[in-house]
Amino acid sequence: MMNISKCSYCQKVPDDILMLTCNHDLCLDCAAKSFSTQQAKKNKKVQQFENIIKFFVCDICQLKTELDSNSVYELEKIHLAQTLQDRSNRKPVLVQKNNISSEKQVKSKSQTRQDNKENQKEKTIKFAIQNPEAKSSFHLSQRQMSKHQSENSFIQHSREQCFDHPEEDVSYFCFDCNSRCICPECIIHGIHKNHEVKTIKKSYPLIRKQLENQIEQNEQQITQIENQRQDLEKKQVQQTSIQEHMRLQIAQEFQIKFVIFLQQQINKRIILIDQMIFKQNFKTQMIKFIRQLNKRVKLSYSIIMDIYRLKLLLKFHHLLILKQSNYQIQFSHKLMMLKK
Repeated sequence: MMNISKCSYCQKVPDDILMLTCNHDLCLDCAAKSFSTQQAKKNKKVQQFENIIKFFVCDICQLKTELDSNSVYELEKIHLAQTLQDRSNRKPVLVQKNNISSEKQVKSKSQTRQDNKENQKEKTIKFAIQNPEAKSSFHLSQRQMSKHQSENSFIQHSREQCFDHPEEDVSYFCFDCNSRCICPECIIHGIHKNHEVKTIKKSYPLIRKQLENQIEQNEQQITQIENQRQDLEKKQVQQTSIQEHMRLQIAQEFQIKFVIFLQQQINKRIILIDQMIFKQNFKTQMIKFIRQLNKRVKLSYSIIMDIYRLKLLLKFHHLLILKQSNYQIQFSHKLMMLKK
């Protein structure tokens, strides 16, 4: 049961976890690294409009877990923060020396807070182990805290140093440029002067709302495209059935005309036979001719029967095609319902 509240990758007890459908729990740092690696591999393969719906593949069991837009946003945001942190760690040595004392103070405070969180976390885990009923409430409280923690983690990025002014901390976001967070020096003397600027705390809900609206628009467009695709498939099936029906009609008309032609030929031969009957000299030839004519009639009758059998086979084949197309449409519709 300890695996429920510990990260399955790093075996640490995190403040918040990502619970997968395969019963593996990950801390957000490990989940963000793994998710960014998976997305980079997918981008290399140049996937088509891979739907707004994204999946997280567990590195342990390779099972997929569907992520909603908020979870994707949080993981990408955490990965961005990790990237910015790596960049800040590669700053010049002079800047690092100037911040040694402040970093030590921050580390000592953060270490104390982390120790307190770890102790509280261990107590909560022990209580959940001893009381199985508290297990569900424990995970529920973690999910409820995820939104506040994500907002706090976004605001904590304001402690990062400015890219253009390393001696300043970032605390603003420019809505005209939509670039990285900036410092007051960028607003007063930099390229963001006279731009629409807000603090990071005020910018977070606005940017989140913009992303949610964009995701909603994309989902609506995907739904419209899928509906159009289904309409086209239905029209294609209808067109195929119409073509098959026309082909059968043409075959039937050809059969009728062929029978009429045979009847006309038989009538002509009968007339000739009637004329030859009156001639005694051609009596033997007449008998032979009648025999040959009977053979041809039998042959034509067999041909007509073969055509009739072919017609039945075509109708049966047409019914099979219609059933198969209906099954395909129903299957695609069920898939769409499952994806939604």
